[in-house]
Amino acid sequence: MFRLVRGRTLLLLAALLCAAAAGAFAVVSGDEEDPRAQLARATTAAGCGSESAPTVAAVQSEVARRIYTSELRGTETMLDTARIRSYAPLLSALEHGETAAVAAAVHALVYKPAWHIVRLRVTRGSRVLADVGGPHVIAPVTGTLRSHGRTLGHYVTSVQDDLGYVKLVTRFIGAPVDLYQRGSFVMGTLLPAPSAPRDGATVKVGGRSYLVTNVAATAFPAGRLQASLFVGQPPSGRSCSALRVAAWGSVARHIALRLKPLSTHYEALASVMRAVTGGHVFVRAGAKHLVGGGPRRIPSTGTVSYAGRTWPVYSWQPAAGQRVYFLTPPG
Repeated sequence: MFRLVRGRTLLLLAALLCAAAAGAFAVVSGDEEDPRAQLARATTAAGCGSESAPTVAAVQSEVARRIYTSELRGTETMLDTARIRSYAPLLSALEHGETAAVAAAVHALVYKPAWHIVRLRVTRGSRVLADVGGPHVIAPVTGTLRSHGRTLGHYVTSVQDDLGYVKLVTRFIGAPVDLYQRGSFVMGTLLPAPSAPRDGATVKVGGRSYLVTNVAATAFPAGRLQASLFVGQPPSGRSCSALRVAAWGSVARHIALRLKPLSTHYEALASVMRAVTGGHVFVRAGAKHLVGGGPRRIPSTGTVSYAGRTWPVYSWQPAAGQRVYFLTPPG
């Protein structure tokens, strides 16, 4: 039976920081404003009109794609695939054709303390020699097992399961997400789940209408997986550019609310935001730079020039005298 790695939804965060940051990751406390409320407040005047939901959807789907890409090519994935390729008991078992030893080595890799391999399959030709891990796994990575220049077999592995991905997307973005494989619902947070929706469709669940934006993924060991994000229709809002900044800011606030206390985890916030948005985070207390360098002066709203580009700015004060500046990706 597969043992789900404890704290699985924290692993992307840990991988992005190259350190165990699980202790800093917490649920939203009741005395802080929900980022979704901030997004709603930013959309109280007429402006973006029928493009409001697509504008928010474009931001949220970009973050969901970046989270998925991190599972494929992040630091943790690179470390674990290197461990698999160099794991002496596995290479020795393959070299000597000892199937039972191959299975034992694969089992040991998956259950190695502090490693985060959630599933590993080893094959030789068309034959599966060992396959250990959970049934619903996302973002498989393939590779070749070699010793002294000789190919011994191949592997498929992953550092993330479907449930972990769903939780990361939901907690980092705040939007419901459902996974589908071959048109069938697998798991998710919008229930009852609609039939696998096409990209750009509008669906109604529980009396609410949602715009669907799909993110393509791969199931383990192969095959298409569809991650459907459901974006609620924002109130009639500001201009599309202002709404886009608010949507990026909502992502930043969702992540910030899970770093406890934020004042001691600003570097973590900057690292995660860079990875999942492509934007930049700077933190300042008056003229003092707490995190990052950045432009000499950054407005609390509007735009700023940095690194040869013009960046829309989202900012907030998480503590008295301190301000987080998020240079959001240009539209």
